[in-house]
Amino acid sequence: MKLKLFNTLTREKEEFIPLMEEESFKWKRDFVGIYSCWPTVYYIPHIGNLRASFTADLIRNTLKYFWYPVKAVMNITDVWHLVSDADDWEDKLEKWAKRDWISARDVAKKYEKIFRDGLKDMNIEEFDVMPRATEHIQEQINLVKLLEDKWYTYEVPWDWIYMDTSKVEDYWKLMGPNYKKRLEDLRAWERVDMKGKKNPTDFALWKFSMEKWKRDMEWDSPWWVWFPGWHIECSAMSSKYLGEQFDIHHWWADHITIHHPNEIAQAECGFWKKPWVKYWLHNEFLQVDWGKMSKSLGNFYSLEDIKAKWYSPLDLRYFYFKAQYWNFQNFTWDALEQSKNERNGLIKKIANIQANQEKGNWENWKETFEEALADNINTPKLLSALHTAVSKWWIDAIEAIKELDEKILKIWLFDSVEESPIEIPAEIIALADERKQAKADKNYALADELRWKIQEAWWVIKDNKDWYELLRA
Repeated sequence: MKLKLFNTLTREKEEFIPLMEEESFKWKRDFVGIYSCWPTVYYIPHIGNLRASFTADLIRNTLKYFWYPVKAVMNITDVWHLVSDADDWEDKLEKWAKRDWISARDVAKKYEKIFRDGLKDMNIEEFDVMPRATEHIQEQINLVKLLEDKWYTYEVPWDWIYMDTSKVEDYWKLMGPNYKKRLEDLRAWERVDMKGKKNPTDFALWKFSMEKWKRDMEWDSPWWVWFPGWHIECSAMSSKYLGEQFDIHHWWADHITIHHPNEIAQAECGFWKKPWVKYWLHNEFLQVDWGKMSKSLGNFYSLEDIKAKWYSPLDLRYFYFKAQYWNFQNFTWDALEQSKNERNGLIKKIANIQANQEKGNWENWKETFEEALADNINTPKLLSALHTAVSKWWIDAIEAIKELDEKILKIWLFDSVEESPIEIPAEIIALADERKQAKADKNYALADELRWKIQEAWWVIKDNKDWYELLRA
């Protein structure tokens, strides 16, 4: 069965043929190379961020399921990430260092650990290489020097070294028809202030150090004391670990208009190889109330928020499977509750099938699962096939389901359902007791106020004839 993936570069669903299988590919290669550009370690990752990490893991696991040898790289952006898309001054790591009263390097270390711990909770194995931008400064310098030697750069004195995109004839190719809207937006911005740039699409490679703003992170270079722009690191690190051409580049759909076109431009101009990447895969956002979930809007949930409401991270993992990666997905607590119930229902049914050993007409369930995965990693179709297989109550399906769970799902369908008792915090019991007394004293205003305090702590109080009952919200 042939795996097909939607390639943003061609706007088509294509049969996946890795470079190592192409006769025209001259470089020796014994693996499929995948690069995912994330995370920026300046704050706690929210569950929208984790959907992208989940997708990177899903792509890797799907390729392995189809017996491809894989080398997966995910970078750690621990230096210079812009607050906005403009090439302006403010840097997220520096900004959050001031907030936390620690150095930018310590900010990066702190939140990288939180990110890696989240991967473990989500049953996402660490990627084969997870390079830090700060540990690959020389590789970034080398690529900028390569572009400079080939006359693709220019310098704005005491400001940036820029990539001259007017010399890149196919700069817009990843955007497709969307480039017209992007160009209109850039021209509108150009009328305000170009800040020394020759073309609105030109982007920064290096930023020179400024005496009045001493940064935590800056390095010597052939040009001056500097720090890197936020595009150059991905091209530099991916080429080091995957070669100057590789198979798959993945990340958010919003990178189609800025970050990824800039990566392509600097890599293909620097290495003089096309295509730099053969397949571009993009996942859409996880939304809240059908709007964008983001740190800047303050409407995000972290993995700790999920666990605080007594959900397993694997319930969230199951939830992600319910939408195909290239579609938007909307998060609600009701949807997560449904995912939890469906996952637990599958676990119980599988346990019953194993206990009853009921035979049925043979169906090739492995082939059914492969068909869903081969269709651009169609996870809703995969879950539908899984539920159908379980509903048959046939022991014949168990081996295929076990392999699917071990290699793709990783939601531990063959474990027992956890029915652990819930411990009620002492402060919640104290509030409930105080409310009971307030009702006895007929102080109903205080009783209502205490009920709200209990609810704000994610508990529900139910009154009965003699006492009360406390339940998790």
